[in-house]
Amino acid sequence: MHHNKISTPLHVARASTWTAQADTVDRWRRWGTVATEQAEHPFEAFFRTYPGAFVIVSPGGEVIAMNAAARALAGEKLAPGVRVAEHAHPDDALALTQALGLVKDDGAPARFMCRARQPNGGMLALTWQIWRAPGRPEIFATLSLADSAHAHVRVAETAPEKPLSERVLRALLDHLDIIAWVTDKDGIYTFYDGKALAAFGASPGQLLGQSVFDVFGDHISPPMRAALDGTPGRESVHIVGSHWDNVYLPIHDAGNGFAGVIGISQNMNEGQRIREELEARLALIERQEAVIRDLETPIIQVWENVLTLPMIGVVDSRRAARVMDDLLGAVSRASARFAILDLTGVEVVDTATAYHLVQMVHAIRLLGAEGILTGIRPTVAQTLVSLGVDLSGIPTHGTLRHGLAFCIRRLETRTRRPAL
Repeated sequence: MHHNKISTPLHVARASTWTAQADTVDRWRRWGTVATEQAEHPFEAFFRTYPGAFVIVSPGGEVIAMNAAARALAGEKLAPGVRVAEHAHPDDALALTQALGLVKDDGAPARFMCRARQPNGGMLALTWQIWRAPGRPEIFATLSLADSAHAHVRVAETAPEKPLSERVLRALLDHLDIIAWVTDKDGIYTFYDGKALAAFGASPGQLLGQSVFDVFGDHISPPMRAALDGTPGRESVHIVGSHWDNVYLPIHDAGNGFAGVIGISQNMNEGQRIREELEARLALIERQEAVIRDLETPIIQVWENVLTLPMIGVVDSRRAARVMDDLLGAVSRASARFAILDLTGVEVVDTATAYHLVQMVHAIRLLGAEGILTGIRPTVAQTLVSLGVDLSGIPTHGTLRHGLAFCIRRLETRTRRPAL
């Protein structure tokens, strides 16, 4: 199928007039006027003189032709080129457009009532009987005055109750922030509806009978082009300050031949807002966790080449592993000679924690520094002894002050040592 233009996923661009069957449209319009030729075709004479009101409408709801009786009944404002929905009561316009869009080309008539605007500003209740000939795009309609007892009844209220599937679809279109549309195999809109149309100043049924290739410019969407060629597609776009998720689904006829495209565009602004809020909260949590980690492992350089890490509270295996990572990184960055682990604030250690402390001191040595334990409390000392932890090769001091003094003396001794 050859496509010379393609639409963006949201259908709010310029509208074009319905051009299918151009020769037929011109002929109908010619028949709708008083013939001036002497040799008038019988069908032209029938159309011109038929006493009932007869109107021919395009699939998009535009009047193609109407006879004199129709003009006399509906008024001069309903004329060729005018959309019938514009001539209807505001409460009936949408239902009228939808009724025209649902007419099948099987010749079976549909009947409903609709209020029409009058030149004096009043409303006239008309009964519409509409049908389509097999294989024809035009909609034929006869108009008559509605029964006065039912003159107030809207077209939507005169129709029989719709199947559950149609009622579900109606509820979704009315309450969800979506746009739904359908085209035939030639790209002609046969359905166009959805609550989200209001965001673009569009109205349901506005593009019925029009071609996607005439409606839009050269802005091409690869997923939609693929759908028009029979392949499903999906995309996310940002249009007019809104985020949209667009799905394109090809539809097939009974013989599995390509029959058109179903398109659904969903406004994702709310979802995008929630996602951005969650991302902001996660970023805040990560920053807070970083602050907490810094508070849990406050590594302080108390002297040149001397680092100290005061540990407070319960030191479990998870915290001990994080302390090791942070302390080894600090020793490496500062080129420290000593790293003091002050356990004055630690009341409880378990086997895994004791193992991590010993491993931490050994790892510090591998970096060329010396690890020192200070402030071991009696309860912790008893636990270490009962667990059989060997601290014989690790310098220990009763307080942080004593440990720091030990480090300073060692540094001074190395400074005074004569060069060989």
